[in-house]
Amino acid sequence: MILEKVTEKRIELLSDIVALWEASVRKTHTFLSEEEMIKLRPLVSLAVKKVQILLVAKEENGTLMGFMGIENKKIEMLFVSPAFFGKRVGKALLLSAVKQYHAVLVDVNEQNTKALEFYKRNGFFVVSRSQTDKSGNPFPILHMKWGQAESTWE
Repeated sequence: MILEKVTEKRIELLSDIVALWEASVRKTHTFLSEEEMIKLRPLVSLAVKKVQILLVAKEENGTLMGFMGIENKKIEMLFVSPAFFGKRVGKALLLSAVKQYHAVLVDVNEQNTKALEFYKRNGFFVVSRSQTDKSGNPFPILHMKWGQAESTWE
């Protein structure tokens, strides 16, 4: 697996990243309707274009496995292709976020229990809860912070 910081190639990768996001969300965010997915697609595209740090995980042959966006020490997005669920892609991205970019915050949809457990297993804990997401949709968000020693990851 190759982890790579994306710089100038964002536009070239954008359609692949949005397609990966959609495939991942369809598997993990079962609480979203088709209409909500359609509304979110352009917002995801814009967020990917603007995020401060964009990392991708790729196979040796260039196949996109996952991606992560970091802004001001907060993981703003972390998505893995369903083909790579359970293959430590998310963990590799998360480790990079914490160790290389000092990201210590993340927000998780409360209804996305697998993501919540993933972050808990990797040293994050819930610090607060919001009733709605950033857009005011009725999807509770859990605000998490990283707080375990790095040695627990080894």
